[in-house]
Amino acid sequence: MLDLYTWNTPNGQKGRIAVEESGLPYNLHAVNLTAAENVRESYRAISGSRRIPTLVDSEGPSGKPITLIESGIILAYLAKKSGNGMYPTDPGEQLEVDQWAMHGQATFGPGLTPLGHLETRIPGDNAGAKAFFRGRAERLYDTLNLRLVNRPFVAINRYTVADVAHFTWVNRHADQKIDLGKYPNVKRWYEVILARPAVQRGLAVVGG
Repeated sequence: MLDLYTWNTPNGQKGRIAVEESGLPYNLHAVNLTAAENVRESYRAISGSRRIPTLVDSEGPSGKPITLIESGIILAYLAKKSGNGMYPTDPGEQLEVDQWAMHGQATFGPGLTPLGHLETRIPGDNAGAKAFFRGRAERLYDTLNLRLVNRPFVAINRYTVADVAHFTWVNRHADQKIDLGKYPNVKRWYEVILARPAVQRGLAVVGG
């Protein structure tokens, strides 16, 4: 059985989309970050990183329990475990998926996070900081838009974990005050993924 510990953040939503796309049964556990539940001893006993999402699989490799603490690893692990096609078997395609999934995890998401916070959570004008991080965000969206020229999906010609690694951050475009109309390829790609039933379930509010 799978147990997913998560909250309503882009990384947390990746974890939930991963389990929904896998089709495997799971138990959902809300970890309220606003109430700092992630730093409680009870959660640290589950997740050494004290972050979300965390996935516990009671039937991991070789039938042994395993705990996974990063959304990118959870995406790849569940795609492989379920055989849902979101992680390819071809070595060349694997490299394409790996590098673009890493781009979503290490470059795209962290590059957008400061702008979302400045626009929605940090009081004050902060004009200089907003201008700096808006420029960074726009370059990241432009990179993704160019990548999606004549491509249906980010890494290869079908939906993979690399798409989810970018999608949950684009799903916060309103918080970032980014107009997707300026990035038509991103907008087209975003709407296709948003329409997936498993993605809709993965975006449903946790702990609401």
